[in-house]
Amino acid sequence: MKIIFSLLFISLISSSVFGQKYWQQEVNYNIKVKLDDENHILNGLESFVYINNSPDTLNFIYVHLWPNAYASEKTSLSKQLSASGNDVLRFSDTINRGKIYNLDFKIEEEKLKVIYDDTYDDICKIILPNRLLPGESVKISTPFSVKIPSGEMSRLGHIGQSYQITQWYPKPALYDKNGWNQIPYLNQGEFYSEYGSFDVEITLPSNYVIAATGDLQTISEIDFLKSKVDATQRHYALDSFDKDKNIESSKDFKTVRFTQAKVHDFAWFADKTYEVLKGSVILPNSKDTVDTWAMFTPKNAAIWKNSIEYLNDGTYYYSLWNGDYPYSHVTAVDGTISAGGGMEYPNITVIGNTSNQKDLEVVIVHEVGHNWFYGILGTNERVHGWMDEGLNTLNEMRYIQTKYPNNSYFSDMLLNNKFHFEDLDHHDSGDISYQLLAMLGEDQPIETSSEKFTPMNYGVVMYQKTGLIFFYLKAYLGEEMFDKCMKSYFETWKFKHPQPKDLCNIFESISGKDLKWMFVDLIQTTNHIDYKLKSVRIKDDSIRIKVKNKGQVDGPIELKLYSNDTLIYTKWVEPGLKLNKIVFKDSLGIDFVVIDKDNNIPEINRSNNQWNKTWLFNKFEPVRLEFLAGDNDQNRTSNFWTPIILGNKYDHTMVGALFHNYTIPSNRFQYLIAPLYSFSKKGISGIGEFSYVYLPKNKFKMIRVGTSIKSFKNEDNFYSSGTSNYANISPYAFLKIGNRKNASRFDHSILVQGIYNNIFSSISSISEEVGGFIKFKSRYSSSDAYADLIFRNDLMSNLMNNDKFGRFSIKGSYKYKYLKNRKKRWVELDAYFGTNYTFNQNNINSSRYRISLSGVSGNQDVFYEDYYLGRTSVVGKYSGQQSNGMGNFKTNSSMSSQYWVATFNTYLQLPINPNIIGVFADLGCLPMNDKSIELAFNSGLGIRFGDVFGLYLPLYNTVNLGNLYSDYLSSIRFTFKMNIVNIGLRIPNLY
Repeated sequence: MKIIFSLLFISLISSSVFGQKYWQQEVNYNIKVKLDDENHILNGLESFVYINNSPDTLNFIYVHLWPNAYASEKTSLSKQLSASGNDVLRFSDTINRGKIYNLDFKIEEEKLKVIYDDTYDDICKIILPNRLLPGESVKISTPFSVKIPSGEMSRLGHIGQSYQITQWYPKPALYDKNGWNQIPYLNQGEFYSEYGSFDVEITLPSNYVIAATGDLQTISEIDFLKSKVDATQRHYALDSFDKDKNIESSKDFKTVRFTQAKVHDFAWFADKTYEVLKGSVILPNSKDTVDTWAMFTPKNAAIWKNSIEYLNDGTYYYSLWNGDYPYSHVTAVDGTISAGGGMEYPNITVIGNTSNQKDLEVVIVHEVGHNWFYGILGTNERVHGWMDEGLNTLNEMRYIQTKYPNNSYFSDMLLNNKFHFEDLDHHDSGDISYQLLAMLGEDQPIETSSEKFTPMNYGVVMYQKTGLIFFYLKAYLGEEMFDKCMKSYFETWKFKHPQPKDLCNIFESISGKDLKWMFVDLIQTTNHIDYKLKSVRIKDDSIRIKVKNKGQVDGPIELKLYSNDTLIYTKWVEPGLKLNKIVFKDSLGIDFVVIDKDNNIPEINRSNNQWNKTWLFNKFEPVRLEFLAGDNDQNRTSNFWTPIILGNKYDHTMVGALFHNYTIPSNRFQYLIAPLYSFSKKGISGIGEFSYVYLPKNKFKMIRVGTSIKSFKNEDNFYSSGTSNYANISPYAFLKIGNRKNASRFDHSILVQGIYNNIFSSISSISEEVGGFIKFKSRYSSSDAYADLIFRNDLMSNLMNNDKFGRFSIKGSYKYKYLKNRKKRWVELDAYFGTNYTFNQNNINSSRYRISLSGVSGNQDVFYEDYYLGRTSVVGKYSGQQSNGMGNFKTNSSMSSQYWVATFNTYLQLPINPNIIGVFADLGCLPMNDKSIELAFNSGLGIRFGDVFGLYLPLYNTVNLGNLYSDYLSSIRFTFKMNIVNIGLRIPNLY
């Protein structure tokens, strides 16, 4: 009975780990290839044995032909690159493209039918002449040639006669319990391949240095590399690297053989200029010795001087924490990599250009770590990229903290430790990046397919956030338990294809914890973490603490209690309750309580985590006023100031100070106050902004509510016989519509804004307005075009004289890149229609509530959405300033209608340098006061400096817009978007 029970227990454990009886296919390769470095072509012969270990009968095999990803502008690779703004493949010359050809698949001498995929040029299907039954194998062979593309495009390529040969041979797709995983080659999104063995012979000119997956079997090449190592050491000793070395290819050829078992890919790199270093590392558990190799160009010799140390340390620590490295060598090569800072392959990694040794160490360690994730643990990177990149980033973070515990890696990147960005380490770089993205409502779930991530989320969420949440798990479980789980995961799943549930099962079964908060909430959703220290009460000999979960993740909460800077208690509050009450004996005088003292929990808000007995307000960190800007330090309430100088026609030159709490990452509550003093007018003006950010769980990505305040002078005698001022208050709510799950080409938002405006003189109010507007904006974006559709409804009433209006408008905008590649010039097409459905204005000739054919003058900016140098100027040098809006004619004109206006606008950037000159043409119509319809047209030249400044010089317009020849200067229109709040401190792209 005991034996039966034991067998049953083992069976249940096996079932919980593997889910069902596990199987995987196997592919064993034999490849012979020759490099033609004059024409950048590979000619080869490949045979592979495909072993069907599945319970299924196979009638065909999908094969990846990934060099075809470089063949045309229509491939998935080209489309993905273009979608991210990179047209390097789409508009490349034929000579720089790549492909695989001369294929002739056979079984023995029988030619096989091949069906090429209708959608993907780099996938084909080989039809088997006989069914491949479970347990059977088949040997398929083919010649092949590869035209090697330019290395500027992605991972496979050459720069001159330096070669990175990756994803280069016909490669069967992976078949698992879900069926075939045939996938096109992509830059953003990696691989999923069968394990097997490789026996590869490479023939190339004899003076190339070659590095590859697998163990080198050619004795003469081993001797050649030894001589290169000796030469490199002499070069270091004498500092005699020839950085401009150009070596002709040898007329003699050599054939170099590499073999390796239990890998899923084979890559190789060749360069005639490589310097070579060699070392070794003893593994922490088995004590086996692993050789380490570094190959680099002479120009990078100074940066690569300690590369063997980085390889050794990376291999050692990853082995210590996860399990020993199972192969005999680790190699890093210096190369031109166009798909990130580095790229991993079994046994070998290629490293892109780095600016210093610190950055090189981080990249080498990260890429070496991929030998574990996904080299040894072969996850599906395309679908579950976090199991590869995220777990690797965890180990990278841990490596830096272990080797450099007091590092200031991120501070060094941010203005070199200037302006209070101090003491930010490698871990902080990921933490801050994630918080910045999350506060904008633009983060996505970690469990998102690679190609469905936005480029920003691909780096921040899949890499950094995953690393952060596993750091959180490590802190919660403790290093000993965490390492036990990781080593079990490694031993159970090495050389296999684990899925997310397999990783979860290992951690839950070994730790005995329910980790749904981790593997469901944090990985499968964008739910945010926010824990709060609600109250601390000291009574008699005990201290009573209430901890509240204000966020959307019910995870464990770490509490630390201190007395005179000495740690007294550490307690993890287990998940389960919205409000937890904890009681500690307080015989040692607790004076400081904190949640997550070491920032191991990726919280969205850390401003509510502390209680200090000595602080004036126990739960609020001491206020500190610092110059300019800084990071969001949880140990202080950071406020910043900077002197500013502004000016306009009426206030003249104003000096003052800007006070704010905008930090990196941002606070949920943000403020900005800028009081300004005008010496000539002897008065105070200024602006203020107050807002709060909400991050809902559903329906909206982000909600920001706030109030904007402005007060400046108006023109003398415009509203009254004396100087007048205006002051307005604008409460608003901005909502980003949608969910954060998948990347979308569409963005939708709603802005609701009210206004109270008072124009007053030194005696009394002159005008008092109340109103508001609602705007819906939808944007479609691609690499070549942007399309906006904006619906807006305005309401305004002047309380003093019963002037009022109600206006509906619709605007469609289309911006298209008509010149691609390096010039990148755009053409813009806009259509606008606006109608006043309610209009009552005592002075019918006043333009304030009328719809302008041109842009929006300061007097027509009734909601005070922009900053004007001369807000109420109708003549003079400032009167030409108009914000983009309404009819948006580029000629400064007073032409307007109380009824409706319809316009069509075009602007084309000219294909000349500098890239600031364009031509415009505008066509519009509007009814006049007698209801007659007038047409208007103008055209001319424009000069633009981004979105900040634009100058429009009309060359022709219809006479109803004004006489160009009699008063040309008055016809010139300019835009000047200087409003500090709208430029970026409030809501990007709000208006």
